[in-house]
Order: sequence, then C-alpha cells, then structure tokens
Amino acid sequence: MLSFCVAVALLFVLSSAPAQAGDDSSAEAALAAQQQWRALLHFPRGGATSYIDDPQFFIAERGHRDPLVELRASVELFTERPAMRCQYPAREQWMVQRGLIADTQQRCEAYQQWRDKLNIESVVLVLASSYLNSPSSMYGHTFLRLDPAGERAESDFLSYALNFGANIPPGENDLLYAYRGLFGGYPGLFSMQPYYQKIQEYTHLENRDMWEYRLNLSAVEIDRLLRHVWELRDINFDYFFFDENCSYRLLELLEVARPGVDLTSSFAYAAMPVDTVRAVAEAAMVDGISYRPSKRLELDALMAQLPVEQHDLVRRLAEGKLQSLDALDVADEQSAQIYLAAYRYLRYQQSRQQRRADIAARSLTLLRGAQRGGASRLPAVDRPGRPDDGHRTSLLAISLGHRELGGGHAGGSKGLEYADLNWRISYHDAMDPVLGYPLGASLVMGDVKLRWQDREGLRLQGFDLLNIRSLSPRGALFSPLSWQVQLGLERLDDAPSQPLVAQLSAAAGPSWSLLGGIGYVMPALRSEYNPDFRQDWRVAPGLRSGLLWQGERLALETSAELLDFSGAGQRKQYRLAANYQWSTDRGMRLAIDHRDQPWGRSTGVELAWRHYF
Repeated sequence: MLSFCVAVALLFVLSSAPAQAGDDSSAEAALAAQQQWRALLHFPRGGATSYIDDPQFFIAERGHRDPLVELRASVELFTERPAMRCQYPAREQWMVQRGLIADTQQRCEAYQQWRDKLNIESVVLVLASSYLNSPSSMYGHTFLRLDPAGERAESDFLSYALNFGANIPPGENDLLYAYRGLFGGYPGLFSMQPYYQKIQEYTHLENRDMWEYRLNLSAVEIDRLLRHVWELRDINFDYFFFDENCSYRLLELLEVARPGVDLTSSFAYAAMPVDTVRAVAEAAMVDGISYRPSKRLELDALMAQLPVEQHDLVRRLAEGKLQSLDALDVADEQSAQIYLAAYRYLRYQQSRQQRRADIAARSLTLLRGAQRGGASRLPAVDRPGRPDDGHRTSLLAISLGHRELGGGHAGGSKGLEYADLNWRISYHDAMDPVLGYPLGASLVMGDVKLRWQDREGLRLQGFDLLNIRSLSPRGALFSPLSWQVQLGLERLDDAPSQPLVAQLSAAAGPSWSLLGGIGYVMPALRSEYNPDFRQDWRVAPGLRSGLLWQGERLALETSAELLDFSGAGQRKQYRLAANYQWSTDRGMRLAIDHRDQPWGRSTGVELAWRHYF
C-alpha cells in the first residue's frame, strides 16, 4: 500500500512539473508583453522591432526583435553578474519590483556620483521656436531642462539641458543634411549640457523664442526617467527628420517616467515639435508655462519706446561713430534708454564674433551711459500666443472653383468648373491663423492636390515637395533679406493641354512693415520642365511683390508676379486671397486671380473649406 502511495505521489509530481514550467513561461511572457518593459527597450506600440539600432544596448543577440528573449537574458545576466545591473538601473528597478530578480542593493559608484551631481528636483519641457534659416530647426526643437534642488534651483542658468539630436559632422552642407535627415543617414544621440548654453544658442544667436513647460513629474517618476537616461549613454538611434526625431525621443522618455501614459501612438509617421508639446499638455502633464523672448525681440521692444528720430543715435553709438550724447539736448532718462539700446545692439551684433578689446571698451562705455539716469530696465516683451494653442500641423481641404477662359484661348471664351482635394503633411503657410507661429513665415512640405474636372476626371493637380517663404521686415537697425524657395509639380490649368510641369523657383529681396502688414518685392527665378515647350527645360527671371496682413482670425494677401520665358512669352498673375478662421482648426479661404499668359487670359475664383488635424 505504501509503495502504491509513493508511486501515485511520484506520478503527480512528474505530471505537474511541466505544467509549473509552463505557468512560469506564461507569466514571463506576460511580463515581457507589458508596455513598460517594451518602453524600456524602445519598442513602438504594436511594433516588432526596437527603435534602438545600437547592439550595445541589448543583452541578447535578438533582443531588439524579441522583448521576451531580452527579458530572460537580463534575468540571467543580473543574477550571475550583479555588477552589470549598474549599466541598466531602470531595467533592474523594473525587474526587482516584479520579483524577477532579488534586490542585492548593488552599489553603483559612477551612476550614484552622476545622480548626486545632478541632484534633479523638477523637469521642464522646452520648445525653441522654428528657425527657417537652418534646415535642422525649421520646425522648432524640443529638449528637457533638468532643474536641480537646493540653492542652485534659484537660477535656470544652473540647470541642465537633456537633448536628442543628429550627430552631424562639422561643416556638413545644409542640402546634404536635409537629404540624410529625411532618410535616416545620421546616428542620433542623447547628450547633456548646461542650460545657459542652450539659451545662448537659441535666444542670442538664432533669435528664437523659448517656451518652457514645467512638468508635474513626481520624485519617483523623475528617478525612473534619470535611471533610463543613464542606460542610453552613447547609445545610437537612427535619426529621421520627420518621425524619429528629437521630439519623439523625448515622448518615449516621458512614457518611461510615467507608466500608463500614451504619448507616442499618434506620431507613427510624423512628430512635429509643437504637436508633441500639445500631446504632453493634453495628457495633463504640464503644471506651468513660462516664456523667454529672443534677444532680438527684447531689442525691438526697447527701440519701440524711443522716438523714430533717435533710432539713428542708437546705431551711431553702437558703431562708434558717436562717442556720447553729452553735447545733445536729450533728457537723462531718455539718454539712458538710448545708451541701453546701443549697448544691447552692439552685444547682439557681436554675439557670433570673437571678443575684441575695442568692442569690450565701447560696451563698457555704453553700459555706464545707461546707468547715468538711474537703473534702466528692458521693457517687457508682449507675450505672444502659445505655440500649442495654434492650429495643428496637418491639413485637409476641399475646394470648389471656376475659371473663366478669356480671349486668346482656342475655342474662345469658356468656363471650367472643378473640385479639389488637398492634403498637406505639414506645417503652416502665412495665410493660416498666425497664433503660435512666426509672423511672415511659410513652411510647407508634402502638399498634394487632386482635382476632379468634367471630361478630365480625377488627376494630380499639384504637389509641393517644399515651399518655404520667410518675410522679415527691415527696420531701423536690421536689414534682413526676405526669401522664398519652392520645388514641386504644378498643372497649368489654363493652358490648352493643361500640362503637369516640374518647377523649381527661388526669390529674394527686401520687405517692410507697411499699412499694418508686410510689403515685399523680390526678384525671382523659375526653372521649369514643360513638355509643351520646344525646349523642355526653360529658365525665366521674374519679379514678385505683394502685401500680407496677418491676424488671429483674418488674413489677407494681395500679390503680383511676372515671369519672362523669353521666346515662350511672359506670364503675369495678380492674386487676392482671404482666410477666415472661425475656430483654431477650421476655416475658409477665398482666392481670386487674373492671369495673362502667352496662350490667353483667364480669371478664377476658388472657395476652400480647411481643416487642420
């Protein structure tokens, strides 16, 4: 009887052992499937391959493709070699909390010294506004500011900036950067530097406003964030300009810091910095917002307080052509403001130059002059609308239009009716609502327009790969150049055969503040491939001029363009457009134009419903 009971017990044990192993394996697989573990390995939601391209980050050879394999390899390594936990403090913490490994209280000297040096108490998400003169910054840039505790918390200049960016070789050509940035030609790395260096780079050198969004991360969440940042030291990611960029990587960090929050799933194809900031704000992660204007805006506000006739005094003092105001009839308080403006203008002009003794001496003289009438202060800069309060960066539009073909066209006068469907990947044109966007700026990439027209059916009407315009008005102290570049396909819908032409155009010239708007005159050049020409490729010089008014609800622009294709004739176009926005992301646009082309004249009117998403 005893032998029978032993046999039954042995049989039970043997039969239950595989089940127990199966249970362990099943529990392990469930843990590996948890979003927090996948976030630590930088697997996209629903994706099968990690964003991290560096094999140094993974313990298992197939770890970048299999979270379960990486989990098992981590358990084995951390158990057999506890010192390796110091390389992965966030991963170790997660595994200890779930009972996968024992808490050995491993002392990690290098990591602890780094944490003690930082002594971080709070985290701020910083958005530097767009900067059209640099391909890497056209859409803006985001990074994290890490604020220390204690006395160092009293000044932002003692904070640290945590940044993700492409590792670009020195002297890289802008066009080459744009190409490689689009197709993942650069490695991306996290880096840390003093915050004052970022202030110097953005507000001083590049005239970019900075918006600072204080995050409501708890001490536990900040600890989790910093543990993971340590794991990513010198780890490479492929950098892509539109999606796997600086802003997307920061969202991944915040998902690690706060388990359960979903910030990345809506950015599978493009992650515009302002959209990612909006996502963080909508996830209720922002406690407060502050604004840091550029040095150029501070100087403009100072100059606006001075009478126009004194602007030349500011320039002459800064340039050393006027040594003092003592011989002039200027009140002390006004004199102090003039000296202060001259000092700020001189420092602004010299911000990219090496320090010179004569410039330093002149700066000191101007600063002393600014203090004669008492403590002179910079006037407050009017705070513009927040970037995340502006319209979203993708667009869907539906248009109805009519074009009346006048004299000179084959078959005489006739009308053409059409309907357009327009999809714009990004980002903003100057007629869009200006709240949260730079004045006078247009930056459009990936703008597709399909047209349905009777007898022609549905076909491609136009495609702008790139359309950038920067209107920077000239003032008393600055004379910037306004410019425009456009590359894409365009259907000449008033020509007899309506050909689809490839074109590259560029224009540059001055612009001014005029009648409450921006007036501009820009010599232009257009290169065009047109199958209707005897010579397929032609280049036409020309001229563009116009006047743009921008408001939060209403925008208007009137413009004229002349292109001279020599033997193929001249093209003239006069256009009036109005955009009315009844909500942040919905509006209507009306456009009327008259064209005088070698093949005839035409007049068109178009009404569009526009939705930003």
